[in-house]
Amino acid sequence: MAPYAHLAVYKVCFGVDWPENSIAIASFAAIQKGIFVSCAIGNSGPFNGTATNIAPWVLTIGASTTDRKIKAIKKLGNNKEFDGESLFQPKSSPSSTLLPLVNAVKFNEYSSVVVSAGYDRSLRAWDCRSHSTEPIRIIDTFLDSVMSICLTKTEIIAGSVDGTVQTFDIRIDGTVSLYQMMFERSRKRGIAVFSDYAWSSGDQVDVWVQDR
Repeated sequence: MAPYAHLAVYKVCFGVDWPENSIAIASFAAIQKGIFVSCAIGNSGPFNGTATNIAPWVLTIGASTTDRKIKAIKKLGNNKEFDGESLFQPKSSPSSTLLPLVNAVKFNEYSSVVVSAGYDRSLRAWDCRSHSTEPIRIIDTFLDSVMSICLTKTEIIAGSVDGTVQTFDIRIDGTVSLYQMMFERSRKRGIAVFSDYAWSSGDQVDVWVQDR
């Protein structure tokens, strides 16, 4: 046994027909010859009475950890794949629609509209009052993942990994038009909007001021 190892001994063999078990019989013969026998517990739990190899002369061992990596692969709409941990790996998804990862979500002042910034280089806007799962607008003018967004009563301001901060004017009829773009090399991580200007921060600890 390993140093500092602990034994947990339970009376799990009472009432079990171990004399009819071939492993129990063979291990008993080995013990008579002075051979130490150790077996895996082989339980198929988590229910009671599912342990095996429980003859009283056998040292039964159950592992509390595993060295196996149980991996599940998630494929996005842009064909990029990410590894995750899962015990359930269905061969087919109930939905054939591949959904993008979401980096940021913002609601407007009255929580009637929600806009998401996606890993798939797009902005999506939903009308919360309609209870529909389909977006009312999709903006795909970015060249890379959109990381941050801010909403005002009339504007959507978004920063992307492509280095741009783009501002969109939301018209009454629901159309969205790009009317201002600022480009910097650093990827945009955060945006703050004030009355007459906007701050944007990059991954190089730089801050830019944009007039509105």
